[in-house]
Parts: sequence; C-alpha cells; structure tokens
Amino acid sequence: MLPIPNLDDRMFEQMVQEARKSIPKLFPEWTDENEHDPGITLLELMSWMTEMQQYYLNRVTERSERKFLKLLGIRPRESVSAQCEVSFEGLQQQLVLPQGTPLQALDQRFETLTTVQLVASTLEKVLVRTETAAGDFTSNNHAKIAYYAFGPEARKGAHLYLGFDRALPEQTDISIFFQLFDRYPVTIRSAGNGAAPMVSSAKVAWTFAGAGQQGQSESWLPIESVSDTTVHLSQSGELRFRVTSEMKPISLYPADDRSRYWICCTLVEDGYELSPKIEKVSLNAVKAAELETFSEVSAFPSSGEPNQSFEVSSYLAYNGLHTLQVQDEQGHWRDWLAVQSLADCGPEDHCCELQQDSARRVTRVRFGDGVNGSIPPQGAQRVRLIAYTAEFDYGRYVGGSKGLPGQTFEVSRGLSYKPSSMLLQVGYRPRGETSVVWDDWQAVDDFDNSKSTDRHYVYDAAEGTIRFGNNEAGLTPPKSVEPNIRFIRLQAGGGVRGNVKDGLVTGFTEVAGVSVTNAFPARGGLEAETLDQAKLRVQRELSMPTRAVTAEDYEAIVGATPGLRVARVKAIPLYKPGMRDYPKVKAPAQMTVAVVPYSESDKPTAGKGFLQTIKQHLDRHRLLTTELHVIPAEYIKITVHAVVVMEPKFKTEQRRITQELKLLLQPMDHGQGSAGWRFGRTVYKGDIYGVISRIKGVVYVQDIWLDAEGTGFHKDGAGDIHIPPYALVYSGDHEVETISQTDV
Repeated sequence: MLPIPNLDDRMFEQMVQEARKSIPKLFPEWTDENEHDPGITLLELMSWMTEMQQYYLNRVTERSERKFLKLLGIRPRESVSAQCEVSFEGLQQQLVLPQGTPLQALDQRFETLTTVQLVASTLEKVLVRTETAAGDFTSNNHAKIAYYAFGPEARKGAHLYLGFDRALPEQTDISIFFQLFDRYPVTIRSAGNGAAPMVSSAKVAWTFAGAGQQGQSESWLPIESVSDTTVHLSQSGELRFRVTSEMKPISLYPADDRSRYWICCTLVEDGYELSPKIEKVSLNAVKAAELETFSEVSAFPSSGEPNQSFEVSSYLAYNGLHTLQVQDEQGHWRDWLAVQSLADCGPEDHCCELQQDSARRVTRVRFGDGVNGSIPPQGAQRVRLIAYTAEFDYGRYVGGSKGLPGQTFEVSRGLSYKPSSMLLQVGYRPRGETSVVWDDWQAVDDFDNSKSTDRHYVYDAAEGTIRFGNNEAGLTPPKSVEPNIRFIRLQAGGGVRGNVKDGLVTGFTEVAGVSVTNAFPARGGLEAETLDQAKLRVQRELSMPTRAVTAEDYEAIVGATPGLRVARVKAIPLYKPGMRDYPKVKAPAQMTVAVVPYSESDKPTAGKGFLQTIKQHLDRHRLLTTELHVIPAEYIKITVHAVVVMEPKFKTEQRRITQELKLLLQPMDHGQGSAGWRFGRTVYKGDIYGVISRIKGVVYVQDIWLDAEGTGFHKDGAGDIHIPPYALVYSGDHEVETISQTDV
C-alpha cells in the first residue's frame, strides 16, 4: 500500500525563516527585517494561514472527498459492460431470438440487447459497381479486409450489391450489420443521451430484385426500411428492413456463375466527407453485451378498459418465472395471480392469464373484463411483469426487516452487480388485510438529503451490503416475520474482462446446429471508477466548455460534435458570410464557424449534412442572442514560381524544394510534421523564402512570385496573398528553376 503523503510537514517557524531568507534576493531594497516591521508581520500572518490550511488539508478523508465531488454533481461511475456485434449462421428455418438471449465467451456471459429475427439465408456475394469498374469483394468481406462501398470517389450512381443463396422472407424484419473501417487519426466522439441526431451529407436507396410488372422479367423494387443506424452508410451500424414482395433470382456481373437473390444499395446523392470503407457485412446480426440478468421488469400503462393485453419479447419473460404486479389507487403494488383461464375468476379476483407464443417467442398477459377477473386501474406504468431465473427465485429475497433503524443486509459478493439495474421492493401486510403490498425503494449514494419518510437505501458494492435509514434520515422498512425485502430487477456485469477478442463469443445452446460468433473484439468494458479517477475526470469536465460564449468555446464544442470527424475548426466572431473589409467592419451578435472534416482528399469539404449536424449541436450550447453560421472552409490554390541558386552538386534538387513547399502550403496535417496552414493567415513571400533557404544546398533565392486561384483573396503590391478568415491554402503545381552557383 502506498504511503499517504503528510501535507503538514512545515511548521510556522520554518515557513517564516524561509520567507525571510528570500527577502534579499527578491527585494534587496528591503533592509529592515526586525519584528516591528509591518512586512515581517504580514509574513508571519501568511505563514500562520498556510500552516492552518495544511493542517486541515492533511485531514481531508475519502468520505470528505466524496462529499466534495457530490457538491460538483459528480459521482464515481459504475462498471461498464463491453459490447460487440454477433452474427448467427447455420439456420434451417426462421427463428426469433428475444432480447436477453444468453451467449458465452469462455467464462464470460453475454446477452443480446434487442430482439432479432433470424432468417435461413446466407450472404454469398458482395459486389461493388461504379461507372468505371466492377469488383467482387466477397473474399475481402470474409477476411475483414476493408473495401470501398462505392469506390474511392463515391460518385453518384455507384452500387453495392449483396447476394443471397435463397430469397429473404417477405414482411419480416431482417437485420444486416455494417462494420466500417474507423482507424483514422481523427476519432469519432460517441453520442451521449440527448445528443442531436447525425445528418448524412450523402443519401443511399435500398432496393431488391423482385418480380417485374407489365411483362418485365424482373425489376428493382424499394425495400421498406425499419431503422438505419448507419445513417446512409456514414458510420457502423445496423440496417433493419422488410422485403415487401417476392424476390426473384438474377445473375449479376462479375458474380454471374449462377443466379442469386440480390439487394442493392445505390448512392443516389453523393457528398461523403470520407468515402465509406466496409470491413464486414453480417446478416442475422445483433448487438450483445457482457451481462447476466437475474430479474427484469416490463412495465405497461393501463387504460382501465376490460380485456387488456400486453406483450413482452424477452428471453427471461419467455423462459423464466413470473410475478404479475398491479399498482392500486394508493400507489402500492399488489401481486396478481396468473391462471390458466380467466373463466375461473370472479369479478373481484386479482388474476390474469399468462400465454406464450412459441413462434414469435413472446409472452402475453391478458386481464379480465370485470366479470371474469378484475380490471387494473387506469394509469401510466400501472402493470408490471417481473421475470426472473429459477435459480434466483430464492436469492431475490434479501431478508426480513426487524423494524430497527440502520439495518444492514448482505448480498452476494461473488458477482459485480450493477447499481443502476437495481430495483428493490419492501413488503408489508396492511392492518385488516390478508395480502401483502409492496413499495419501491430508491437507491441513493447516502442519506444526507433523505427525509424521514423517504424510501431510500444505500448499496455498498465494496462491502456487498444494503443499508437502510434510521427514521430520521431515510425510512426504516416495516417489521416482518417473513422475508419482505426483495429485488425485482437486478443485473451483473461490467469490467475489462468483458473485452474479449474476436471469435470468442461462440457459446449458444438455444437451437441445435446454429452457431454464433463475434467478427470483431468486444469493446467498451470498464471497471468501476475509483475515487482518484473520479477526481481526474471532474478536472477534465470542469475545463470543458458547456456554453458557447467565446470563440475558443465554439471551437472546442464543434470539435466534440458526436458522430463526426472534425479535423479543423475556426470560429470567427462578429463576422457574417458575405461581409467585406472584415475585421474593420464587424456585425454585432454574429458568429461564423468554418469547419474542415477529416478526409483523404487534399481539399476536405464539409457537406450539407456535416454542416447541419454541427449547427444542431451548437444550437444546444450557443447564446440565444447569437446568430450562428456554419460554413465549409474556402480553399485558395497557391502556386509558387521561384528561381533558386544552388551549390553545383545540388542543382537537380527541384523535387526536394517542391516537396517542402507542398508541406508548407497544405490545409491539414497528414502526419508529415506540419500542422497545416492557419485559417486566414496571409501567404507572405517571406514564408517561401524561409522554407527554401533552409534546404540543404541552397545558396540564395534569386526571385519569387506567387499566383493564387479561388474566391475572396487579394494580392497586394508586394506580391503577398491575403486570404479571407475562413480560408485555407493548398499547393498548386509549383514551378522551381534551379541555377548552379557557378553559372551565375
């Protein structure tokens, strides 16, 4: 264990002596160092205050540090579960996998995060066709070698074809996952809760080869899109769609060995900042997370009408044990009885039917009509279906309350429970009733803000305990001779152990003959945040702007736009597009932001979707009185004409000079040691002189003149190029003439 530093290591006398010794060096004119001097009195006062501060700082405990973080609105984060995309193969017929289906990766348990419909088709061919070329990238797709979805240029009219061995079923939700290459120098910021949706600068359309009309043998028909998290193939994600009619097999070049069933993605509107590169296309794919669910809750609103029914698509709801709850008019939860038939129930009986659809793998709950079975009262989230594993049937009960203040109950220490997944209930039997009613209790970090009537508890993950209040800070659970404290929602998981390598999620035993794998490693698993890590995080978060006020605020917020790769940004205050003579003339309450996306081209240009995404993001942070403009950077082409005198043996070094000029006059850093040209900076002839003069073998520069192409620039009498504040420069075809020193 590391020793705790002692901050209180200097005493009052030592600090006074150190301060007095520094006087001759800092203030040589100060010669009177006696006690009666007011300056010495101030030194003694400051030394005393420093000693008191050190004394108190040395006694700040971990509990106090957590209180300080709480004042700042920060709490240590709980562990985060790793996630990956898994795909299923070997299906002989359609199969529904409900949410929460368990998978296994060595000793790590994973669960699917959504319900997915698996189809008995296989992706056999992947073709890319542009105006000038057609290629078969099936082997790339199997080997996870990146290839361009629409060619390197991604021009309008390019096609991506996916060929299957059999027809996809009609009117069925089909899932295809696209993993795009994302190992670029500029990373994408993940979107948090409430982030503005990303808008793509390009647009694609999906069609399938179906039965033709009016005598045609086949025709490309539009598919019905259910959801598209790829945002027109701008990022990795899932495409869910439905085929609306029967598919027809056709033969396509260069995979014309036989007929197949095809779907086609057509680029109908180009504009990608970065042409999408696909690493893997996976059919029958779904996201999975390193989780183990012991109990879950599905809640439904009640309309108060007879014969209400609700459906749940969940693995636990289909395979586990169940408890039905309905909230009464007083706000208490009561367990209702699941019966085989409502015909056996009376009008006052709290019962319902529980049915399961094996084809759709859903669980259905149906309530009575007031004659056969009671009707749940009207209200939002009034009905609950609690599903839990058979092994958790007994373990869900924490214990029975003794009615004493400050009670503590132990929970299992062997599993890393997720505090955010916990939902605890405490039951009691009201006076004069025979049934038990249940109340939800809320987890809090501590009881500091808890009143005597608040149903709060504190979960200590390190100790594996649950602690209740004392009737002053937090309510005490009512006394019961039977266990009356239980979990109705609980999950375990999280940590770096869930970041398994690709190909390790292979455990799937629900259906014989069906295999599962993860084509890419699981990512995102994190351990629970320590106190020191939380303190470092709060320093970072406090330094990050949350309101766009200054130009630096705008630039920092734009650089963190979720879903985009923003390479460069320049905020220009008091400027409106189209203005002249800036900064002599300024526009009040105007802010213009020029952006450069990351791209593999020499002149990265932001598309309309890129600009719209940034503007939506900035609108959440800007001042209401500020009029905002987001524009793409303007590019000015600079061509250098130079006559350079060289040493005789370096006379043929024109190429070296040209390379150095291109390295200087570039808009972005391409990993060559240059940060890129600064926005709006004038191109001075002196800059060119300096670059050329530093090259080995250059004696002197005899002559230089500059040419420019673009809009918004002007050339002064000295030959320098002045560019607008939202502009960058790039290199043209420089013309360099070298002369040997002996020829001058």
